[in-house]
Amino acid sequence: MNIDSYGEVINGENTYKEIANNLRIGKSVIIGWTDEKYTHLDLLFNYHTLKEGTLQRGLRGNELYISIISMGAFGFNTNNNDKAEGYISEKLNIHGEPTVTKLTELINNIIKRL
Repeated sequence: MNIDSYGEVINGENTYKEIANNLRIGKSVIIGWTDEKYTHLDLLFNYHTLKEGTLQRGLRGNELYISIISMGAFGFNTNNNDKAEGYISEKLNIHGEPTVTKLTELINNIIKRL
């Protein structure tokens, strides 16, 4: 993965590919990520999750699930349509720049590689 001088994961081609490759083979991925400015987030990614029962909030069970530890979680459709920054912000309960922009970039690039 792409790593900064403090050992934190940052956006970049290696990060997107490594996360997507692990998700495709059924592994969950957790990273200590930074927007390279002010914010550090612990992000958990899960894909191909076993689903039981009826889900709410429009979830079907085949989404890319992203959890920001201690903040929020949501499942994102992997249809390759870019997700808007406002949508990401609302669903994951995250605000502020450049965090929202960089997190949206991360999520959209992972989805493109799934």
